[in-house]
Amino acid sequence: MESTITAIALVVALSVWHLRNRRHPGWRASADGRFTIFCGYALVVFAVYWLASAPTATTWEWALGNLWALAAMLAFVTGFGALNRVTAEHAEYARLLESLEPATLR
Repeated sequence: MESTITAIALVVALSVWHLRNRRHPGWRASADGRFTIFCGYALVVFAVYWLASAPTATTWEWALGNLWALAAMLAFVTGFGALNRVTAEHAEYARLLESLEPATLR
């Protein structure tokens, strides 16, 4: 019963967070960012499994769960970095385009 409640809570939490992440301005522009964030979701699932299956906080399962959680954090940081980077690049291109002087006709 405990594992079922944990799984349902995890799916709900990741779904709500995914709906929020999809509103990021760079979501559609960066395939690398989306891929890395989706990998982070899977890594969170692995981390929660190993952390929930650990009998105590001093076993190898607990250490493995923490390593999966670290990998998930790195995936999220890398993914959001890619989303932010592509957003900044698009803003720079738009700024450069807006700063062009209009052509004069003779």
